[in-house]
Amino acid sequence: MGTENAATRVASALRTDILQGDISPGARLSQQDTAARFGVSRIPVRDALQILAGEGLVRPSTNATAVVAGLSVAELQELYELREAIEPLATRLAVPNVGRAELLSMRKQLDIMDSQVDARVWLSANAAFHAAVYRQANRPRMIELVEQLRCQTDRYMYIHLETIGQTEHLSVEHRGILAAVERGDAALAADLTREHLATSHDFILTYLLKEQAEVSGSGGRSSFPSST
Repeated sequence: MGTENAATRVASALRTDILQGDISPGARLSQQDTAARFGVSRIPVRDALQILAGEGLVRPSTNATAVVAGLSVAELQELYELREAIEPLATRLAVPNVGRAELLSMRKQLDIMDSQVDARVWLSANAAFHAAVYRQANRPRMIELVEQLRCQTDRYMYIHLETIGQTEHLSVEHRGILAAVERGDAALAADLTREHLATSHDFILTYLLKEQAEVSGSGGRSSFPSST
């Protein structure tokens, strides 16, 4: 297996572990230990950690290590503020270019999300649903930024799916977006995308603030500090 393929494989596995919380915020990832875990040299591990650093999931540290980025209310706010500004614009630009293939893909991903209880599969289908639209905006830098923000936000969405649950409203919102795209109503699709993001933002923020208050009241330590 080439170094590039090995780096991609290691990055994918570490990304999944981080998103699911199997590797905790603040954990240190050494190149040596990670290489031993995956049975590869340190070079693909170094490259994998660089990939994850570019996605905002880890931060480079000293002695050939990286630290898993923390979760915080402040970060959640910033991520969603950015997404709520950019993704409706991507939607508005994209809708006139959405064709039959994209609509078929959106319907397929909706069916997957409606039939899945596995958060990982749901998140993957959710990303594909929205990407089917956004990519038609023909704004590669914008789409790259959207993907980076989504990847970082998925850590919080995993909390939504695994802890909060309540995905029925997400299905309704997705179908509303699809209907607007099918009609070619770019303005409505953009508005619905903004509302969709705001709903998820509110759900997760409410949970994190409640969890923070409960832990603070009990004298413990919250997993979600008010700032990183």
